[in-house]
Amino acid sequence: MRLRLMDRGTATSVAYDTVENEKIYERAVVCIRESDRIYKVISISSSERDESIYAFFNYCTRNDAHIVRFEHRNRRGGVQKIDPSQTTHEFIVDSNAKLSIHKSGFVQLSGNKIESGVDDMTGKPKGIGVFSSPLDTPIESGPTFGFQCWGIDKGFTELTSRKKGVQYIILDKAENDFRSREIEKNKQPNTYVLEFFVFPKAASSYVYEYRDRGPHINHVVHNYLHEPGALFAHPVVDLRFFGGVIAISPFWNWTGFADDSEFGYCIGSPGGADSIHDKTKAGYQFFLLCPRSIPALQNKAEKFDKLERE
Repeated sequence: MRLRLMDRGTATSVAYDTVENEKIYERAVVCIRESDRIYKVISISSSERDESIYAFFNYCTRNDAHIVRFEHRNRRGGVQKIDPSQTTHEFIVDSNAKLSIHKSGFVQLSGNKIESGVDDMTGKPKGIGVFSSPLDTPIESGPTFGFQCWGIDKGFTELTSRKKGVQYIILDKAENDFRSREIEKNKQPNTYVLEFFVFPKAASSYVYEYRDRGPHINHVVHNYLHEPGALFAHPVVDLRFFGGVIAISPFWNWTGFADDSEFGYCIGSPGGADSIHDKTKAGYQFFLLCPRSIPALQNKAEKFDKLERE
């Protein structure tokens, strides 16, 4: 059973009902409301076989993207500036494109013309991937993956119907679902940021229902740069085949991408190792950015017929 609470993100609250603690959804679609319209931005599912997590991001009207993969020279938090030379490949997004977070901790980009899996000889990803923390012992220092989008009223698919067995998480600035944060001084927020945290199975007992807004979980982020020790109330992705907790931390902040393109998105992996033999589980990261016409990235990618490691 779960408690239904009057408040979220507070040290104390009033419980006024209970609901069944039964995960019934096979997929979750995360949406953002602007005025009287709701736009789909990303969907999440999990594997019945091994609880791997899959993120699908084919809701933008543009499907041309760049892949950026790089090594962190400085692993401290803060603004990450992308050097155009780190833009490695072009990519076409379709319904099969996804970010796969495997139970083992192997995270890879999957889709048309991208080779999946790990090379038996080198222990490195055959395509675009990193080796992060296993989902049974997930990352504690930050989110497992992130998604950013902007201009959703100009280039994203509107939610017009709902399907049975799908959880629809509707986020709305008007309902204080997004927390503003300052990335650079004197820059106005222009981008929705969704940070996806994964918590182990034991965290399931801390999930509660917030009024009629669905499942949530409170989370104290001790290493949050903008406000150390801040208490967050994350909406929960309530998937039937995932034993742990997938939680969303929504932000509203500035990015240079939104200054440079009318609409688009970016999805990024966690930090991870370049090889299965490297136990540090940090150092490398990759992003997919759409559209390719973002000026900082335009004409910097290598066209390919089959994506292979150099």
